[in-house]
This record gives sequence, structure tokens and C-alpha cells, in this order.
Amino acid sequence: MAFFDDFSQKVQAFADVATEKTKEVVDSAKLTGSIIAEQRELDKNYRAIGEWFTSAYSGEIPDEVADLVAAVAASKEKIAALQEARRKVGNDGRVERACPLCGAVSDGKFCPQCGAPMGE
Repeated sequence: MAFFDDFSQKVQAFADVATEKTKEVVDSAKLTGSIIAEQRELDKNYRAIGEWFTSAYSGEIPDEVADLVAAVAASKEKIAALQEARRKVGNDGRVERACPLCGAVSDGKFCPQCGAPMGE
């Protein structure tokens, strides 16, 4: 009987350690998730500050960030040109447009993916 009592105590001690380690891993994962969520929120806020700054002070951009603002403007222009090209490219002369809701490309009046009107 002493063997089984000793064995059950060792099993219980092992289970306690395993439970504690599992709790630590779960807590660590929760903290990691919270950190990632907060970093995303921080990035979103920095982005909003940058967008506000470039729109509010478009003529008074400091030299320290002028290159970055110019790069942002160039990227916006390139995106607009690519989106326009995507709308105009089509087979057999058909005009294809991007869906305003999901972004799917079609030459029809309604989006084949979500059913939204494609507009003019």
C-alpha cells in the first residue's frame, strides 16, 4: 500500500506542476495577444496622426518628413492609377470595374461575388 500512496502523491505533484505550467502558458498567450492588439491600436493611431498632419499642414511640411510625405503622395497616386487601370482593363473591349464593397472585378452590372451594384 505504501507504494500506491507514494505513487499517487507523485502523480498529484506532477499534475499540480503540469496545471501550473499550463496556466503560465495560457497567461503568457493572453498577454501576448493583448500586446499585439495594443500595438495594432498604436499603429492605427500613429497612422491617423500622420494622415491628419499631412492634410492639415500640406503646405508647411517640415524638411525632416518631407521625403516621407512625398513618398506617401507618390504611393497614393500610384494606387489610384493602378485602380483606374484595373477598371479599364477587360477582355474584348469590355470595361471591367472593381466592386465598391468587396473589390472583385467584373464587367457586369452586379458583383459576381457579393451581388452589390457595380455602379457606372
